[in-house]
Amino acid sequence: MRILSIVGLFLLFMTGCVKLNMGYYSVLQKDYRFNINAPLVIMHDTNDLLSAYYVDLIIYELQKRGFNSIYKQNELHLSGARNAVYIRLFKDIRSYPSVSYNYSVINDGVVSSCYFYGEKFYCDNSPQKSFNLTDFSQRTNYALSYHFTLDWYDLNTKRRIMYVDGSVQGKTCGYNYVFRDLIYHTINRMDFTREENYNYTSPLPYYWVCD
Repeated sequence: MRILSIVGLFLLFMTGCVKLNMGYYSVLQKDYRFNINAPLVIMHDTNDLLSAYYVDLIIYELQKRGFNSIYKQNELHLSGARNAVYIRLFKDIRSYPSVSYNYSVINDGVVSSCYFYGEKFYCDNSPQKSFNLTDFSQRTNYALSYHFTLDWYDLNTKRRIMYVDGSVQGKTCGYNYVFRDLIYHTINRMDFTREENYNYTSPLPYYWVCD
């Protein structure tokens, strides 16, 4: 009975498991040396309440990557910092048209051909059949994605040194922690030595199923 229970739980886990389709994209200034000890300020739009809500988590995850001198924008003036990171969390909804075409075979009433066979002249009097467009339909679809961007600047040189865009595309099944997980995965995957662009998946809790 115990073995059957374990198997049952395993099957429940496998059938209920849902995955988020995620992406990571980054560009950076070549040969730039990041200083984990230099003062770093996390910046965001003061009216962007969503980004402001996650500032503490972003700072915590960056500290786990080794940055040990991180400040919020109201804690340190930019004149006293070496780097500034402008963060943004947002949901993007874009529409795109989808058109479906219907075709059918119809008789166009045209005599197909006339030809000589031996010494006799023949004509095929059957109507010519052709493949024609008879109808079409159009609808609007929507593409949904979630983004977490980090725009990294060197305040001494006044140059952008790195840009990162972490994303979740498609259905999220109403998962409430999309932005939290997006922050975690994006910062954890940041490579400060090279540019990257790839897609990956992240599992949701086994009990979180799609409709």
